[in-house]
Amino acid sequence: MQPKRIKYYLLGLFISGMVLFVVLQFNSSNNIRKLIKGNEQLLQELNVKNELQKLQTNMAKTDSKVRGAVISQDTTHITGIEAEIAIIKADLKEINKIIKNDSTEKLLTQLNYLVDEKNNFNLMVLDTFYSNGKWAAEKMINNQKGKRLGEAITSIIRQLDTTRQSEVNRTTHLIDSSGQKAQSWGTVLVFFACLTSLLAFLYITSRIHRQEQLIEALDESQRQEKRLAAVKDQFLANMSHEIRTPMNAVLGFTHLLKAQPLNDKSKEYVGVIENAGQSLLEIINDILDISKIESGMMRIEATAFSLRSVLHGVNTMFKPKAEEKQLQLSVTIDEEVPDILYGDVMRLTQVLINLTSNAVKFTNEGDVRIHVTKVWSEEKAVRILFTVSDTGIGIDASKLHSIFDRFNQAEASTTRKFGGTGLGLTIVKQLIELQNGFISVESKAGEGATFKVELPYTLGESLSEEGNTYFSENDQLPLHPDVRLLVAEDNKMNQNLLRHLLSSWQLQYKIVNNGKEVLQALDKQHYDLVLMDIQMPEMDGYSAVQAIRNELHSTIPVIAMTAHAMAGERDKCLQMGMNEYISKPIIEEELYKMIQVYIGKLPPRELPAAWYHPHENGNAPQQLINMHYLHDLSKGNLHFEKTMLEQFIAQLPEELSLLKKAVVAEDISAIRANAHNLKTTVSFIGLEAHLYPILEPLEKLQENNYHPNAVAGQFNTLKQLCIQAVQEAINILL
Repeated sequence: MQPKRIKYYLLGLFISGMVLFVVLQFNSSNNIRKLIKGNEQLLQELNVKNELQKLQTNMAKTDSKVRGAVISQDTTHITGIEAEIAIIKADLKEINKIIKNDSTEKLLTQLNYLVDEKNNFNLMVLDTFYSNGKWAAEKMINNQKGKRLGEAITSIIRQLDTTRQSEVNRTTHLIDSSGQKAQSWGTVLVFFACLTSLLAFLYITSRIHRQEQLIEALDESQRQEKRLAAVKDQFLANMSHEIRTPMNAVLGFTHLLKAQPLNDKSKEYVGVIENAGQSLLEIINDILDISKIESGMMRIEATAFSLRSVLHGVNTMFKPKAEEKQLQLSVTIDEEVPDILYGDVMRLTQVLINLTSNAVKFTNEGDVRIHVTKVWSEEKAVRILFTVSDTGIGIDASKLHSIFDRFNQAEASTTRKFGGTGLGLTIVKQLIELQNGFISVESKAGEGATFKVELPYTLGESLSEEGNTYFSENDQLPLHPDVRLLVAEDNKMNQNLLRHLLSSWQLQYKIVNNGKEVLQALDKQHYDLVLMDIQMPEMDGYSAVQAIRNELHSTIPVIAMTAHAMAGERDKCLQMGMNEYISKPIIEEELYKMIQVYIGKLPPRELPAAWYHPHENGNAPQQLINMHYLHDLSKGNLHFEKTMLEQFIAQLPEELSLLKKAVVAEDISAIRANAHNLKTTVSFIGLEAHLYPILEPLEKLQENNYHPNAVAGQFNTLKQLCIQAVQEAINILL
């Protein structure tokens, strides 16, 4: 049955029920009124009978007093006779008032006449008694007139009583009938009310049940939607990884191929391949961004940032391209614009990069200008206006209304000449609207274009505060200001190594010491990727990544870093929620490629020339330490090598002391943890071949195969080798 018909049926049923209820209520009320009226009539008839009885009694009483006074000649008997007669008249008047029935009107007239005659006769007897004496009065009494009047009055009263009795019987019958009908209609009304209540209850319970089913279906739909969103999120992540990985490989090998000796034709082909690869990578990034925005997975993550640093990064990024096209690129900012703001710096950078990229791409001569002003401020709130203008090909006025539509460019020839998907401005507009801002464009064909973006921010606190700093070696500005990495590592030597690598790549990063600090950092700031050590104090990497996925509901890429080389370790990391796995000691190129794949914003890395370190004298005694790995990482940076060796000399005895305490206490879990930390520490200076055969059995130690004497022997051997390695490191520094 259709929902609309159900509504009409319910409305008809409701109206019918209301009509039936009104009819029942009317009949019930009518019978109740009859019952009340019958009771009033019955009461009236009883009053009539009572008044007639009183009248008859008073008449007899008056006759008795008059006869007694005459016979006994005692006038005390007739004291108050006038009052008695007045009472009789009052009773008669009350009877006349109560009885208004036509059938008894004649009897009442006769009764009134006879009562008056009787009263007059009694008065005449008394007057005769007073004037003529006893015998004259007795004679009047004995002439039978008074007796006949009394009998006539009694007869009239009897007739009235008989008439009133029939009226009482009729009224009683009416009362019984009305009462029974009222009771019947009341019963029907109660039954109807119960039936209506039952039907209403059944209807309400059915609706509640239906509503519960709908709520359950809605909940299931929402759960399904969340599962589908998670699947889509995972699909986008996998697609990003699977597509970007071969594309980055293509671009990387193309870059390497360009460095090889090539003829002019080959160089032309390689250039075409590189341009096509870059265009395809941009298209992939645009499609992934628009998919994230439309699926609601694009989140605005606010953080404190330096506006002038962002603008400097954009200027640095596009300056070579502008100079190549002989364009003047200028970035200006009003003095009144605050530098430290609180907002989503990543999305701001993405908007500025897209608009500036378009301006440079569509301008063949002239200049490209980025100007920043403050349009409004109140307390800690501020609105900033970003204006990106150029002297390029411009946009026809008829195309301005559709310039932000997807897959749309100003002219059909634009795609053929300049490339692109037509998604860039669509993404920009949606990113701006996600931040509660707006964008407008002013342009004429052949006269350039001006894009104005207004975004709200709040004033941020100084970035130098603890917990908000992004480190970069030598305080140099990062090459990629929109990329932030979070590094979780408790080993000082590993921290120094990662500082050196990330700073050399000019990336922004922050280093924390355990999983709890990872969660705190992610809660306060936005990061693009997490490099996560597995074994850390307070909270290890496995617990941290599960909290990231289940509590923070974040899909941020997480790369596990561990010295475990056991089979299945990578699978375990992936099952726990990691995206990738890299073993220690870290290989520079492998780490960069992983970051490049998951960030999707880094260019192929230009391989530096191999660094050749002078070999030690072949006649020198064989050393435990092998500096090849450290030389490869340092690229000739002697200060970095010195720092790592000094850290090794300071850190190794401490970790060896902790291992000794664990061995003495026979604390197997502590032995395993300290052996794992030592593996990381000794890996930087090539001690794997000498110390891993001792450390790995200690790392895998189990209670069922624990032998204290054997472990003590392994520790002593390890101690001697570590002492020798420390001495060799000291000799290298000297």
